[in-house]
Amino acid sequence: MLISYNADLLPKVRMLGQIRYNEPWIHFSRCINEWVLYVIRDGNLYLQEDGIRYHLSAGDFFLLEPGLPHEGFQKAACDYYYAHFTHPDMHRAADDRQAMALLAEKRRKSLVGYNLDACDPTAPETCLPKQFHLTGGEFKSQLHTAVECYDSREDDYKRRASALLHSFLLQTAHEHLLAKNSAQGRKIRKSDVIAEQLLRYLNQNYTKHLTSREIEELFEGNFDYLNRVFSSLTGSPVFAYLNILRINNAKQLISTTDLPFSEIAYLVGIEDRYYFSKLFRKMTGMSPTEYYKEVRS
Repeated sequence: MLISYNADLLPKVRMLGQIRYNEPWIHFSRCINEWVLYVIRDGNLYLQEDGIRYHLSAGDFFLLEPGLPHEGFQKAACDYYYAHFTHPDMHRAADDRQAMALLAEKRRKSLVGYNLDACDPTAPETCLPKQFHLTGGEFKSQLHTAVECYDSREDDYKRRASALLHSFLLQTAHEHLLAKNSAQGRKIRKSDVIAEQLLRYLNQNYTKHLTSREIEELFEGNFDYLNRVFSSLTGSPVFAYLNILRINNAKQLISTTDLPFSEIAYLVGIEDRYYFSKLFRKMTGMSPTEYYKEVRS
């Protein structure tokens, strides 16, 4: 089951903390009008929500929904984080399969998006799992920081704790998406992995002089194949994408600095100033000088 979550809006934390029951304990019965998050640090928690039983153990993430009665059904020792919060746009997803397909496309758009754009190129809707097993121990440090913030009672502590919880929820949504891709017989194809690795490499190294031969050696594959799988992911061949990346970053430098165009060209990985001017005009419809005058007017 998936929970639709508008990532443009913050949750509003009412309570947040950690509790440890060393002796076997059973959860009391209640029905409340807010979301409750449990993340198990150690031990076991046996919960029944709206007649459905759940067994939670170390590393498990679980969301109790507003308006549904819940209670324990078995005693156990348990150590867990909890958060009670509300959110203005959070509810059960209408169709889990459709939601996962939209999230996969959202991830693709995000990977190929331009990181200096003023707005996020993707829709704010994401999906949280109702129940999910968190791997690794990073979640403990994230939630520990949120609990420390909440317990401090310093100025804006609930707002800061809400922001930390928001970040944790988005990270969980991301990890769930990756895990779901692997779990349903839709293991990420080798070509997809290579394309994403190449995309990250270009995003981090666009300032270097790159050749098809160097890319072949780095990724141990034929360039035509690499170019094909990259185009499938991004919609652009490798060097076309590289040019887009370079010119977009050049536009940013022109609009925010007074560096000479020759230096800007060099900084974005283009050594020939005249080629830079030609490419800039081809991709923007104006020369670097014309663009400078437009953004500075």
